[in-house]
Amino acid sequence: MERDAILPLILKDEKGTIVDVLLESEKGHRKSIEQRIIWHVHKDTGRLLPYREQTPFKEILKKSGWYEALLFSNQDTPTESAEESEELSEAPETSGADTLGRLARVIRQRRINLPEGSYTTHLFTSGEEKIRKKTGEEAVELILAREPGEIVYEAADLIYHMLVLLESLGIDYSAVLAELDKRSR
Repeated sequence: MERDAILPLILKDEKGTIVDVLLESEKGHRKSIEQRIIWHVHKDTGRLLPYREQTPFKEILKKSGWYEALLFSNQDTPTESAEESEELSEAPETSGADTLGRLARVIRQRRINLPEGSYTTHLFTSGEEKIRKKTGEEAVELILAREPGEIVYEAADLIYHMLVLLESLGIDYSAVLAELDKRSR
């Protein structure tokens, strides 16, 4: 069995400044995309480990002879790519339904365009079963969360993955809102 090639992984901040240089394998690259945190090969043990406190990133790309990751600034959130974050921040502050609609539109565009390096693209290209599994995992993480901030974070992750699942099934999120509206009467 052939081992994954070990290549440099260059971590950069939002200004393009190199923050760290690690080692990466194809397995680590896939796991980083799947879990949205940096995984790297430990230089001494060769084990695949999460980077410093499970650092989230905007994108991680495989170049011709290395990997490159763009890390979040403190103001960004780790549930969206840089492009998604930019699109979401363009709209003025609105109601929850408007926010869901805007996020659903971004997710739909990701399904249509499949931009490289986007976590949403990764989900769509992995297929419906993978999306269902991730949605279930996020539900469990919400149930296990204890602190208010952690609960909010996990709830947002669950809603995001639910919207990806709905899009993959061809169900408009507004059908869920209509059902909630019926239940509120």
